[in-house]
Amino acid sequence: MKRVISMMLIFSFAFVILSGCTSKVNNALETPAVNVKETENVSIQVAAPSGAPTLSMIRMFKEIPSFGDHIEVSYESVKSPDLMASRILSGEIDIAVVPTNLAAALFNKGADYKLAASSVWGVLYVVGNEKMDGWEALRGKEIYTMGRGLTPDIVFRYLLSSNGINPDTDVTLTYMGEATELASAFIAGKSAVSVIPEPVLSNVMTKKEDTEILLDLQEEWSKLNKGDSSYPQASLIIKNEIIEKNPEFVEAFLQAYENSIQWLYGNAEKAGEYNEELQTGLTKGAVVKGLQRSNIEYRSAKAAREAIEAYLKVLFEYSPETIGGKLPDEGFYLEK
Repeated sequence: MKRVISMMLIFSFAFVILSGCTSKVNNALETPAVNVKETENVSIQVAAPSGAPTLSMIRMFKEIPSFGDHIEVSYESVKSPDLMASRILSGEIDIAVVPTNLAAALFNKGADYKLAASSVWGVLYVVGNEKMDGWEALRGKEIYTMGRGLTPDIVFRYLLSSNGINPDTDVTLTYMGEATELASAFIAGKSAVSVIPEPVLSNVMTKKEDTEILLDLQEEWSKLNKGDSSYPQASLIIKNEIIEKNPEFVEAFLQAYENSIQWLYGNAEKAGEYNEELQTGLTKGAVVKGLQRSNIEYRSAKAAREAIEAYLKVLFEYSPETIGGKLPDEGFYLEK
């Protein structure tokens, strides 16, 4: 029970910047059929938090690619972090997009999954009421943020420290419970500087037109980690049983997922319509305006591994429990 509660807490806090509403759908976008035994029917349950993770596979959610007559795939966008965590731990979910630190924590606790790809590469932005010039301009400021001691907080503290700003003495960090609270406080004028994630940021900029993006934390991360475009905030995990028993399906699914992500950037309006139709919590306008800042990009585990390891190392050094107490070994990655 203690293990389950611990994992739910890790998920709940990592989920803060990846939340939304629940929806289920089923049926049509053709992909190569996957060969299975004629008498064998395979049911696959796929889940993702609302926000950028669901957006990354919104075409699959809506058009339901076919993987053959004997494979049925259902998709669910999940709001409740506790529900998502418990269903992953119980093995009910076969494939999921989750915060990358949760994927590591699950692996370290013995969960039967591998990381197959990373797809959301950071969504955090420092915004203000007026233009400021770089990190030094934050010195002495009160900054509203979220997730004390958790991944959004760790990323921001790491970047502050790396740019010569002591997060405990040079700035005042005021913590809110979730992104929507941050947005409300900023729009109401209670905060002059805030760390706000997409897709909430797009809604903020619509309602408060003088909002200035002061720092793109993904760009700032890449400056410190040469070769990494950003940090792999969310990743796709797949149950080992599926990988072992249905490797052709896994290959076809990953290709469909990559295609779904590539499709987004030429079809932002349609993606926005799909999100509204499925009631994921994102409006069409938020999708269209915030897509580029959502940093959705498919990279296989092999291609993303160096960036994943760099990210998890930072989290481990600040707070080992956020990744389950240790850095995962090579068994964590689906190497293809």
